[in-house]
Amino acid sequence: MLYNVSQLLMEPTGSTRRFQLDEPMAVFDGVPEGSAMGWATGTVRLLRTHHGLLVNATVDVQVTTTCARCLVPCDRLSTLSMEEECYPTVDPATGRNMTPPDEADGVVHIDTRQMLDLSDVLRQYLLTDEPLKTLCRRDCRGLCPECGADLNTEKCRCDQPAIDPRWGALAELMAKGADESSSQ
Repeated sequence: MLYNVSQLLMEPTGSTRRFQLDEPMAVFDGVPEGSAMGWATGTVRLLRTHHGLLVNATVDVQVTTTCARCLVPCDRLSTLSMEEECYPTVDPATGRNMTPPDEADGVVHIDTRQMLDLSDVLRQYLLTDEPLKTLCRRDCRGLCPECGADLNTEKCRCDQPAIDPRWGALAELMAKGADESSSQ
């Protein structure tokens, strides 16, 4: 998501540019382990403001990640609505260094070649949209904690689930009750 905005920065306030985004995305640092970017599509609109550019974008990002329960790769679609103000570091007409306004802390800066890179902004928006647990499907049964079988595709190979030793006395009482009721 790299845009040359030198011409737009020399135009009057209110000038706009619209770009269609349809490109592969590289793996980003900071995305949870096992996650990778796939493809981003959408619309990016740049509006010239009196200090810089206002970026409005709606981007669909297809993310290939790993299911938190069964550990199989799965795809997740994120629709991101982005709005950011970007400030140039160099005046395109004079070449002088520019100081962004005081309220510009933590915003995107346009580099000295008048190139606007929105890749990091997209990464930040994607991280805020990441769910706590990504599932391949809502009813994912996960893996058996004893034998590791994928319970979505096969039956567990364990004979009986292990009983927590803290509940062992209760299990014995239940077994005795079952034996007594069957003998009556």
